[in-house]
Order: sequence, then structure tokens, then C-alpha cells
Amino acid sequence: MQKFRVAIAGFGQAAKTIHIPALKKLADVEIVGVYDPREEPSGFPSFGTLEQLLETRPDVVVIATPPESHRLIALAALQAGAHVFCEKPLANSIEEADAIAAAAKAAGRQVCVNSEFPFMPMHLAAAREIGSERFGRLLFVEAHQTFVVTEATEAGWRGRDPQRTFKEFGTHVIDLCKAFFGERPIGMSARMPRPFGNGGPDYLNLVRLEFSDDRVAQITLDRVTKGKHRYLDLRLVGEKGTIETNLGGSAEVRLGLRPRGRTPFAELGVHLGGVARLYHGERFTTLARAPLDLYPDATARLYRAFFEAIAEGREPPNSIAEARDTLDLIYRAYAEAGPS
Repeated sequence: MQKFRVAIAGFGQAAKTIHIPALKKLADVEIVGVYDPREEPSGFPSFGTLEQLLETRPDVVVIATPPESHRLIALAALQAGAHVFCEKPLANSIEEADAIAAAAKAAGRQVCVNSEFPFMPMHLAAAREIGSERFGRLLFVEAHQTFVVTEATEAGWRGRDPQRTFKEFGTHVIDLCKAFFGERPIGMSARMPRPFGNGGPDYLNLVRLEFSDDRVAQITLDRVTKGKHRYLDLRLVGEKGTIETNLGGSAEVRLGLRPRGRTPFAELGVHLGGVARLYHGERFTTLARAPLDLYPDATARLYRAFFEAIAEGREPPNSIAEARDTLDLIYRAYAEAGPS
């Protein structure tokens, strides 16, 4: 495969903790520069303006900035002849997404959005199991998050956005549901209660997605909790088995009596980044474990698929069309839930 010259717009936490570590995992990548108006030292050639960054003539521009800047940076990168790898959410409106799509088509370039959750080992393993003899047809998905909000988690643009939670994190869950069911939902209902009545961010999302053949996904994103932090737990119910995944790492000790012979057992489970298990009653098979650096690890997989698609002249995963569809579903959920 060709060597890709990659430029990064934005040198915040997304670039530092996800994109640069992910790109360093790939042998066919050269990071040619970083743009950030603060001109913070990055370890790479640094530029104070986007125009200077684009003068390096990169093959791909990574957009790792807040959503309100995505459209302008994407349009400039595409006009300069670069492909675009953009952090989610793609844009702040469907109109902005359509403008990026039109520019990509005119330039003959590809856009990929970093919704990396379907590329995490436990979610890849769960998807592979769908339709197997031991799992069968997928009937129901339950997604549950309990996230403890702090000043640190709400710093910057995220805490100021009244469409904070479902636009920023619901993107991942919708993309996972689409990947598991293999189709776009055909119906949706949503409630986003704001029990504090302060008109702030949507910290509680209750969203139901309807799929063909009366199959359903139920999404609960709970950021009003003051209890246990669980970044994302999934339960996939099939005709013959159930898969449970968790993201965020855990350690557990299981004590009990085995059904046959009533002999006691003790099991220790340590999962640094996450785990997927296939259950039949109390019995389970571990399908996959995720590494501690699961975000760069999953993003590196998506980057690799993106670069392969560019080299082969085909549409990449998480393409502009897919990202626009997910964004449309996000905004439909807000419209269904009613005014904030």
C-alpha cells in the first residue's frame, strides 16, 4: 500500500490520546504536520494556520476539532485535494453535512468519520457471532450507559452544547445498532427528560429503535446518575444465545455452586479495556477482550480500512453517506423528544 501523508487539524485531547497513537500503529503513515492556533508543541511540524498546514500537500487531513469547525476545515481540505478523516459528530446540522458531501463529490475525495466503536474487539466479536449456530438471529439489543458527570467531563464545547449527550455519544450507539442489525432503523421513539428544569444538556436519553421483523434496540444513556460508572454495556439477545459486552475495563470475582454436583467455584476476571461473552444460561464463552488502549486500537483499525478503501478507489466504512444517515437519526431523536 502507498505511504499516506497525514496532516492533523486540532491538537486537543482527541488528537493526543486517540489519533496520533492510532496513526503511530500504522507503518504506511507519515504525520506531516499539526495545525492548532495555540501553536502548542506537538513533536511534529506545527502550523498556526490551516492554510500553512494544507501547503504540506497531505493525502489525508484529520479533523480533531470541535464540531462547529468541521465544515470549514473539511471544505478547505477537500478543495486542497485531500481526503478527510473527521471526528464525530460530522457536523452541527444536516445542511453542513450535505455541504461536506457535495464538496467531497466535486473533489473526487473520500470522507470517513471516526465512529470507532464497531471496530473495538468485543463489538467485532459480537457482530461476527450474529447468525451463528450458537447465537442465531438477532432479536433485541439493549444499550446502557451510566456516566458520572464532572467539571472535567463537561469542560469546553461539550458542556455548553444543549444537545450534548445523544449527539456526542449516541452516535456510537446508533452506529453499533446499525452494524448489528445490518440495516437502518425503520422507526424511532425518544424521550429526553430534563428533571432539573434548567434547560441544560440532555443528560438522560431514552431512545427506542425499531428494525425489520419486529426487532428492537433500547438505548438508555444516564448521565444524571450519582452511582456506579459504566461507560457502555450492551446485551444482544439472539434466538439461541445472548451476548453481553462491556466497555471501560473491569475486575470481578465470581463465587457460586456449579449446577452439577453442587461443587463450589471461584473465578477471577480482569478485563483491561472491555470484554464480550456469549451466554447460554449461566454458562458463558469469552469471545474477545479489548486492550487498555482500545480507543487508539479501534481507530487504527478504522484508519487502515479507510486507507485501503482510498487505495482501491471504493467507499470506506463510516463514509460521508453513513455519517450523514447517523446524524439524521440523531436530530430526529431530538425532534421526537421535543424542545429542550
